[in-house]
Amino acid sequence: MTNHKEIPFSGTVTARNCPTCGHHEIGLVSENGVFRPLRTGTRVVIMDETEPAQMPTQGGEAHATCKTREEPSNTLEGSYWVPEPLKGDRRLRFKYGVAIPKEVESLPVTEHIYESAYMKKLSYLLENEVNIPIAVILDRFFVAPHLASGESGDIANNMWGELEEIRRPVEQVTQWLKEPDEKTLQLLLQPGAVENLENQPVSEETALEELRALTLEDFLELL
Repeated sequence: MTNHKEIPFSGTVTARNCPTCGHHEIGLVSENGVFRPLRTGTRVVIMDETEPAQMPTQGGEAHATCKTREEPSNTLEGSYWVPEPLKGDRRLRFKYGVAIPKEVESLPVTEHIYESAYMKKLSYLLENEVNIPIAVILDRFFVAPHLASGESGDIANNMWGELEEIRRPVEQVTQWLKEPDEKTLQLLLQPGAVENLENQPVSEETALEELRALTLEDFLELL
């Protein structure tokens, strides 16, 4: 009798709903649409190239479930903004910095303007992640691969709706905008402290380029 555990299996990492019980699982799908779930202790080989994953339809035909791009199709444009006390701290510029659209850049930054710019930043990071499937990243940080459904804007909305960690930066900046004092500043710095705040400000253009070079994983690490 053939021992299937000893037969090498290659495929592309993807996420799916189990057809038996409906739970979300991560696994490998082969070129002919065979899915094998990843379990603790499973040995894998990581290849350099990322390929579009193929999943079988109910009729048995394969279709793409993961898109990869040669060139990013999204970019951040506008004026860089971050709460004034954080401008000199590179880590906090990554976490809270956003690009304010040109049509509102002359207006004072409000809760709604910041939230909109923050969501655009999140969509940008999702759109430009081409090396690792989004489902894998979301499973790693939040055990929530099921949120990786739809286009980048859809995924951003899914994350916003279900993950407190994603909403928290906007909530903290909102409090600071309403009352920019030491108490609300401390909320922005958690788990850091005011005395550890770096003071190495850069130009707006440099800060915007830093933001464009940020990866989704690096951003989620900051949360």
